Parts: sequence; C-alpha cells; structure tokens
Amino acid sequence: MEIFSINREIISENRVEELEERIDRLIEGYKAMKAENETLKAKIASVETSDRDVQKKIAEIANERELLIEKVTKILEKVERVEI
Repeated sequence: MEIFSINREIISENRVEELEERIDRLIEGYKAMKAENETLKAKIASVETSDRDVQKKIAEIANERELLIEKVTKILEKVERVEI
C-alpha cells in the first residue's frame, strides 16, 4: 500500500506540471545558450579575420619601413661621398 501512495505523489498532477515547467525552462535556457554560442562563434570568426588582416598590414608596413630605411641609407651614403 505504501508504494502506491508514493507513486501517486510522484505522478500527481501538480508534480507533472512542475516537471514540465522545469523542462520548458531548461529547453529555453539551452536554446538561449545555443543562440549565444552561435553569435560568439561568428564574432570570433570576425575577430580572427580582422586579426589576419591586421597582421598582413603590419607585415606590409614593416616591409615598407625596411625599403625606406634602405633608400635613406643610400641617400646618406651618396651625401657622404659628395662631401669627401
């Protein structure tokens, strides 16, 4: 008899509704986390692309700087030769 009373308590209408509400909240939370995860993945991809672009730009600027230094060095060498 005691087993049946416990089962009735577990399966009672209120308990089932409470479980349904909890499951609904869990599903909503999961959907929200999944959407946020997708948004964050897109942001990460964007930042990675931007980072690659920045790295390329830095490399280009470094190359241009080296070329400029070489040109200035050659000009200075010419000026030194003229003074002698």
